[in-house]
Amino acid sequence: MQITQLDALTYVGPQITAADMGSLRQLKVGTVIVARPEGETGDQPAISVIRQAADAFGIAVHQIPVVSGNITDDDVRTYAALIAGTDTPIFAYCRSGMRATSLWALNAAKVGHAPDDILRVARDANFDLSALTPRLVDYAA
Repeated sequence: MQITQLDALTYVGPQITAADMGSLRQLKVGTVIVARPEGETGDQPAISVIRQAADAFGIAVHQIPVVSGNITDDDVRTYAALIAGTDTPIFAYCRSGMRATSLWALNAAKVGHAPDDILRVARDANFDLSALTPRLVDYAA
C-alpha cells in the first residue's frame, strides 16, 4: 500500500484493499474517504468490502464519487464537511491518488492556505496539480 502524507492529518494514496486497514489503524487513521465511484474499474473492491474491513478497526468510511477530471464544488464541500472538526488522521484514496490530493488541495485553498504552498506540497508528493491553479487562486481569494 502506498501512503503519502500531505499535512498533519491527511494521508492520500491509490486504491487500497480490505487487508490495508491494519496499516491505516497503525497511523491512527479514523476516517477513510473513497474519492471514486463504485465500480469505476473491474479490479476495484466494493465500498461495502472496504467499509466492513474498516469497521473492524473502528475506522469510518465515506464515499465522494468523484468523476476523474471533474471535481465539483459540491465534491469539495462534501470533503470539507467530512473532515470538519476531526482530530484523527484521514486517508483519502482514488485509483491513483490524484483526485484525493485534488480534494485536499481545493479544500486547503478554501480554508486559507496559499496556492503556491498547496502546489508545492502536491508536487513534493508527486502530484502535478498545476491544472487546478486557477481554481486554487479563486478559492483562496
